[in-house]
Amino acid sequence: MTTLASQQFVQVERTRRTSPVRQPVLRCADLGDPVVGLRNVCLLRLVERVGLQFAQAGMPLMVLKGAALNLTVHAHPDSRPMADIDLMVRPQDAAAALALLVRMGCRPGRPLVRSDFFPRFHYERDLLVPGVVPARIDLHVRPFRPLRYARTVPASAFWEGAEAVRIGRAEVLVPGAADMLLHLAVHSAVHDNAQSRWLADLRNWAQHCGDGLDWAVLLEHARSWGLMPAAHSALSAAEDQLGPIRPAWVRAEMDAYKPNWRERRTLRQAPRDAEGALGHVLTDALCAPGLRFKAAYLRAMLLPDRAHMGEWYDRRHPGWFAASRALRLLSPLLRHVPAIWGRVARTEIRETPRGPGVFARRLFVAGERVFAATPAAPGKLACVRHSCQPNARRDARGVVALKFIAPGEEVRVDHGLTACDCRRTGRAATDPTNANTDCHD
Repeated sequence: MTTLASQQFVQVERTRRTSPVRQPVLRCADLGDPVVGLRNVCLLRLVERVGLQFAQAGMPLMVLKGAALNLTVHAHPDSRPMADIDLMVRPQDAAAALALLVRMGCRPGRPLVRSDFFPRFHYERDLLVPGVVPARIDLHVRPFRPLRYARTVPASAFWEGAEAVRIGRAEVLVPGAADMLLHLAVHSAVHDNAQSRWLADLRNWAQHCGDGLDWAVLLEHARSWGLMPAAHSALSAAEDQLGPIRPAWVRAEMDAYKPNWRERRTLRQAPRDAEGALGHVLTDALCAPGLRFKAAYLRAMLLPDRAHMGEWYDRRHPGWFAASRALRLLSPLLRHVPAIWGRVARTEIRETPRGPGVFARRLFVAGERVFAATPAAPGKLACVRHSCQPNARRDARGVVALKFIAPGEEVRVDHGLTACDCRRTGRAATDPTNANTDCHD
């Protein structure tokens, strides 16, 4: 499956290898948005590197969402911005794939509730890739987040009918035409169709596939996998903004479908998962098929391991584990009492465009311990990002402030000589063009 985007990327790589150094690989005049275009090229270059490593290890690798669209639909690297790279492996390859990415220099993000939570219950594991252009990789074992879909969508879904696409020297897989559209639609729906870019993806993919898109296959998979309400929601939202996408008979069949209460509840809750854990967990437990599966899931959620609980309590003493459990249970109430919450939770993890980061909730002075961490309970340490101009440092017991850290300021440490490409390329940390935003991942 050869496309304009993959041809362009191969040509860029060929030019880079054979041209004099003074000849630019890309000209800004060729890009509508140079920042988006250059970032996308860097991310696609990373996909090529990862694809080569997976091929050598004998593991199939699939790309999803933005990366797949940039390799198949879009002719220019700035056409469709990529926030991260979504990769999918088979569930049986999850541990080996994660280990391979870590060996390549990727740093796993925040710990999940238990070490075995991925891939059994959670659909992805995030990894941070340091460098001048930091990147985030989301390693999937299934395409969708709600736990119900872990049981209704078979493990072989998307792998059957997947098509190969070349990117530079590597080859990766993308879902078949119908499955790709279904994936894009369900992803948009479980995020409440919140971004017009996701809706445009549906139209662009349908137009790209044309007569090669088998709508009957899409309907069959959406019905048998329990995805019909989500697919219908996203396609309807896209058509309201952008005009017709589906044939009339496909829309009529989707309109006629009567979802059950579990399908409706799953779709209603998914966009609200980040608002509170209680509704998220209850919906997963109620709507996921299988009593034993539900029981194992609830046990994992109720009894997290130490690595995860390290996020909840910023100190370490003989009773810290019990204190962290109590804080986790009482957090919905304590968050409304700033005087108490500020004393027990002095830092917090926030999502940023470059992945999760640790932010101060109160003032820290030089020499003060920001939070504690141990090898058994690294907690927030996994989310502390690198900076060549850090405001904190690591020691055997956690993270200590190097200077004043104001409330709301991100806590950053120096992760070492290999954490940032500016050191390997000889750029000084004091170079004003290489300041904090370029030198922390």
